[in-house]
Amino acid sequence: MDINKINTVCCWMRNLSNQPNVLNMPVSTADVTNIREGLLIIAKDIEREQPVLSNQLMTIKNRLFREVPASWNTIHIYINPFAFGQGIEVLDILLAQNFNRQDDWWQLIHPKITQASKKLFLDGSYANAACDAFIEINDRVKRLFQVVKPGEDVPDGDAAMKRVFSTKNPLIEFCDRSTDSGANTQKGFMEMLAGAMSALRNPKAHANIPIDRNDAMRRLIFASMLMYKIDEAVQFSKISETLDV
Repeated sequence: MDINKINTVCCWMRNLSNQPNVLNMPVSTADVTNIREGLLIIAKDIEREQPVLSNQLMTIKNRLFREVPASWNTIHIYINPFAFGQGIEVLDILLAQNFNRQDDWWQLIHPKITQASKKLFLDGSYANAACDAFIEINDRVKRLFQVVKPGEDVPDGDAAMKRVFSTKNPLIEFCDRSTDSGANTQKGFMEMLAGAMSALRNPKAHANIPIDRNDAMRRLIFASMLMYKIDEAVQFSKISETLDV
């Protein structure tokens, strides 16, 4: 949900409805176009997570304005105050929902992921927010490699994950690998990290698959879990992240 877009359209509608003698003043074509197109974008953006409100906005969009012939070749457009009030009310509901919930789940997200992705996510840049979370993981693991193996060529992506968290000769261990459980833990998280680099680090490169708010949220939660496991591995392996910023 693009909260900035919702707020922009809501402000357009409020400003227009608050103009003096608004019911008797024709509306400009530009205002009509901007508001209708804005509501259409919002309705499509929320149709999966908020289908009822999305349908309401689609209906309201077509009722916001009424056309009144002024002469044989001139038509004036006026606002429909009832539909306008409904539209502003729906947008206010969406704004209130975002205000009430936007910070709740961020408490569960790793600080490094929050720093990399929160602003993008709240701005509605879901693909970039998800991408940057896994870029942050990749960058951290590359810095860890430099700490443990200074002067060596630094691998990237899945190769970095497989090298740093190798099952046979890891630079950093998640836990005691002498037990079956420990060995499986090392193998599992190495593969999850390597897989995340291949499948999720650059979601925009994979056949233009769209990423909506919920999908981005799931990816950020997964990235956060991986980042917290890296915290545990760094602590277990007694690594000092001197190159960390």
